[in-house]
Amino acid sequence: MLGINEFEIYQGNSTDTLHSNYVYKYSLPFERVHDKVGWTIFFQRHWHHSITVSVLYYAFVRLVQHLMRDRPPFSLRSPLLLWNASLALFSFVGTFRFSEDFLHNLSTNGLTYSLCHSCNPDSVAAFWSLLFAVSKFVELGDTLFIVLRKRPLIFLHYYHHVAVLVYTVHSGTEHTAPGQAFISMNFVAHSVMYTYYALTVYGLKLPRWVSMSVTVIQTTQMFLGVAVSSFVLKLKMMDRIRCQQSTANLYLAFTIYITFAVLFVQFFVNAYLRKEKEKKKIH
Repeated sequence: MLGINEFEIYQGNSTDTLHSNYVYKYSLPFERVHDKVGWTIFFQRHWHHSITVSVLYYAFVRLVQHLMRDRPPFSLRSPLLLWNASLALFSFVGTFRFSEDFLHNLSTNGLTYSLCHSCNPDSVAAFWSLLFAVSKFVELGDTLFIVLRKRPLIFLHYYHHVAVLVYTVHSGTEHTAPGQAFISMNFVAHSVMYTYYALTVYGLKLPRWVSMSVTVIQTTQMFLGVAVSSFVLKLKMMDRIRCQQSTANLYLAFTIYITFAVLFVQFFVNAYLRKEKEKKKIH
């Protein structure tokens, strides 16, 4: 069906890709990837430029930090509110529109099928997976707001943005099946995260447990990513089940999700548990 290359991931399958044939009950006229082969080839030829973009992104962030060193911070309240609200809305819509394919196969065909077969390349999910990849470039703008407002920029922030960008684009080269679970989880987490950011920028004073809950959701996502990757590794290596994910992409997923899990746990401890202990010592 998608005779596009000689990658190992496509060889030996009954079709060129292992994918579901789920058809959405309804779709909007624009919710379709009209040149699926062209887009796939584009990702395969240019995925490494996600690394180039990441390097330029980091250099640009450092440059802006240097330029802002002796300048007062910008407020940017209205643009930041619009930014966060827009990304929250995008993530909410993406959650419901993208996840239908994955959840249908999960409930109908089981976990193994769902994690080894990518979404229907002619479906609504394929369109939203492409938008998801594009959104990872857009979300780099989060960092610009941080440095222009002269807020603390931690390693976890830019590492998270860069790692997700590179992995998402790399996954697009092979229509990685477990990516359905990863995208669904990311949409859910970002729906909550950007909504929280929008509310705080708007000026709402939310209780401490809300920010803690957002971090817990993000951290849980990372551990689930490790669990999904572990399950797929078992299917490929022990059960010898063909899955629409290359070994290279699987190891990349492991590396990213394990480091994310460690960094998010570390962030949670430093941001909430240690601060709580320090407060008790003061009192």
